[in-house]
Formats: sequence, C-alpha cells, structure tokens
Amino acid sequence: MRKAREFVVAASFVLACGASAVQAADWIMQQGTEPADTGAYRFFGAGWLTYANNYGCDAFSGLRAPNGTPNGSPSGGPALNNGEYHNACVVPPEFGDTRETNLDNLTAGIRGNLIPGRINYFFAANAGQNFFNYLPFQTSRHVVASVQDASLTFSYIPGARVRVGLFKKPGPEEIQRAAPPEFIFVSASLAQWQQEIFVRSNAYFRTGLPIPGQGYLGGVASYGYDADLGRDWGVQAFDSFKLDRWTLSYALMWGWGNGIHLRENLNPHKDVNAELVAEYDLPGGQGPNKHGIKAYGYYQQGQRQFEINAAGTESEAFDRIRYGVGVRALGELFGEGNGRHRVGFDAMYGQGMIFTTPSGNVVDGNFGDGNLSIAAERGNKARGYTIDYGYYLGDKWRFDLRWGLNQTLYSTAGVWQPADERRVEEWTLGVTHFFMPNLQLSANYQFRDFQAPTAVQPVANTPAAINNASVATRNQDIVTGSVGDRFAVRLVYTF
Repeated sequence: MRKAREFVVAASFVLACGASAVQAADWIMQQGTEPADTGAYRFFGAGWLTYANNYGCDAFSGLRAPNGTPNGSPSGGPALNNGEYHNACVVPPEFGDTRETNLDNLTAGIRGNLIPGRINYFFAANAGQNFFNYLPFQTSRHVVASVQDASLTFSYIPGARVRVGLFKKPGPEEIQRAAPPEFIFVSASLAQWQQEIFVRSNAYFRTGLPIPGQGYLGGVASYGYDADLGRDWGVQAFDSFKLDRWTLSYALMWGWGNGIHLRENLNPHKDVNAELVAEYDLPGGQGPNKHGIKAYGYYQQGQRQFEINAAGTESEAFDRIRYGVGVRALGELFGEGNGRHRVGFDAMYGQGMIFTTPSGNVVDGNFGDGNLSIAAERGNKARGYTIDYGYYLGDKWRFDLRWGLNQTLYSTAGVWQPADERRVEEWTLGVTHFFMPNLQLSANYQFRDFQAPTAVQPVANTPAAINNASVATRNQDIVTGSVGDRFAVRLVYTF
C-alpha cells in the first residue's frame, strides 16, 4: 500500500523566529549565539493560521480480505477500512477530516545575554496544533503547550562554543531554517522518516500485529509516545570561522535520543549528530534572508529499542542513521539587476528505523487498530530528493516551485519485503504576498503521485497463495491510488 508521507503538520517543524543578523544565513550560529550588544533579553514569536484541503483524495473502495479466492472477501481484514481515507488525506494533528483550519503554530520566546559575549540563552514555548502538543497520531490534544527550545550557550573556548539543553540538532536545511518556511507542505521525506516518531512496541503495517522480537500484543499502539521535531536534548560543540567572503561552520552534538518531552528512556545508547557548512557571502539581505551560496552535509546516528513484553523487557538495539547533503543559493544569482532568486537541492538518506504508516494506512483505523509501524533493521533504507526554486518580485511577492521524490524501503530486511516499497513524487507550486515584513499570506498547490511499484509475491506456489498475493497487490494499488492533490492557504505573523 502507498504509505503516508505527510503525517506531520507543517507547524510541527516550526523554526523559531527572531534570528540575529550575522554575516551569513548560518543557522548554527544564528540560533546558538547572541550578539554582545543586543542586551539581556528580547522577545520573539510567531502565529500560523492554515487552511488545508485534500480535495483530490478518494475514500477507500473495493478493498478485500485475502481468503484464498481470486477476489477475496468483502468483509474483514483490509476490507474493514472501506469508506475511510488514507492518512495522507486527512489533516494533522487530529486527522479527523480531509479539510481543516488549524492554528499550526503559536510560539512565544525570549533570548538574550546573561554575560555578553560569554553566556547567552534561548527559550521558546509552543501552544499550536502540532506534535509539540499532540502525541503522534493521537487524535486529541495531549497538553496545552510545550517547551520548544531551552538552551544555554557558553562561549569561553576559542573555536568551540558549547550549547546545552533542548535545541535543533544538526540536520537538513528544511528543518534548520530560522524563519517561516517557503512552502506550507513540508517535503515527504522530512515528514515521514527524517524526523522521528517514538513507539514502545512495533507492528507490521500489513497486519497491525507485533513484529516478533520488537513488540507484543497490548504494547503496540495507534499513536507514539513522543516525537523529535528536529530537536533533541543534549550538548553541542560548535563555532564558525570567517575567511574573507567564506563562512565555515561546524556542529558536533551528543543527544538524548528519546524525544523532546523526556517521557521515556527506552534508548540508552545516545545519539551523535554532526554537520559541516560552508557559505559564500553575496551582497544584500540580512538575518535569515542573508544572500549567499551555501553547501552543507550532516550525519545522525543512534540506536533504538522496543518493549517486547508487559514487564518492559527491551529488544535488541537497532541502528538509526540519517545523513544528507545540500546546497542553497539566494540573491541576484543571474546578474545584478536581474532580480532576486533562490535555488536549492537536498538529498536525504536513511538506514534503519524507517517510519512507515499506521496499519492499513488509516489513523486509528478498524483494520489492525491503526497500530504504528517502523522498519527497524538497518537494511531497511529510504532516500529522498528535493529541488526548489523561488523568484522574488520586489519586496511584496515571492513565487515558489519544488519537485520532490521520496522512496521508502527501496531496500528491505527482516519481515519487510520488496512489495513494501513506496514511492511518492510531488510538485508544489507556491505564491506568497508580504503585507509587511512580518505579515505574509501564502498559498500552495501540490500535485501528488503515490505508487507501490512492486507487486506482492506469493508465499507458496499454490492457487490459494497466488490468489492472496493478487488480492494484496490490488489492495495496495487501491490505497495508493486514493491519494490526490491538495492545496493550502496560510497566514503568518512574526515578531
């Protein structure tokens, strides 16, 4: 079946505003340091109000339960989900309808110096409708508000500032950007497996049943206990170095690896995250929109475990590896006087702990109870690519275009099979009008093509097994074919 890729509301990737104006759009420095002359405190915040409509989606129809016959059974099994919508077709974080208006992000924060030039702090809280305040895939709000960022930076060691607390870990540009993102819809790869959902016990998405050695009945669930939202608690050494028009930056982080709310400690093996950035300064722009050409690479590695019985016995440890490279350019790229342009490319790769979908592709569904499923073994791999372009018409308008490709489980291990591979291709069109520098209205339209490229193979060379494989293949084609285009409109205010 075509698995959901866009399960996380875009506001769940809120990127704290109020970044300082340094010489280049260097997120490591902008969010981790404070100019000595900015004082003891300054407030910042953001609100995003979004209307999203998955108008191109269809409810499931024609799903059958494999029973050894050519057409399967119209009752039981996957057929229980007929009339439901794919989880990529309902609006998070409550997943209750194909169209919703949500306050995706409501952030307020404070940052400043405790000792100018030596110790600075960064704190923000989020009360929006997002995974800061909802358990992943739980359809009701869990808390009113959550801490989004809480860190101290110590600048005593030349070339190695030290940041401690909760903050964004080294990762792709789409997460790091300290301003409202250019696109309302985040890329499919980022939404599905680059950012992390934590579960206690693991299920197989085709059945909803526990995977042997990774879960147990009563432990698998239709929602996770936490998410990382591109952040972690930990300690990070970082700094940047100015070489003529070049800025070179690095970050090396030890991370908690258990989710931002510190609800559990299932993963005793802590994470290591690293990033290298090189940016060439171009004239113009400031703060998050400083003109320049940037190249970066990052690497994340940790291990994850599951509970395999009611006593809390933990499974073997599974590697979780993420890495990627990218480039981004912003400015008068095609000659002075020819307008401001933005060009970006990202390549993301994942090995192990690949989040797939709720069982049956329905949130809290009838089949398999919608239990969440992760392809845990390191041999399970995913990759994603995006290319985006933006054109700025004066100070009031921006026009955006992005192509994205997400391939999950193109390589498989464990119980996972080639037929579990899913492919999502997206084209996103966007336009933004800036009423003021801190007030903007954006609209996105997204074309989506969901595919299950490999047929289910029979488990035996018998008529019943062949029939069951044929029914399962038709089911996954029905599920992937039900996902259509969508659009959204978002009003953003920042201060």
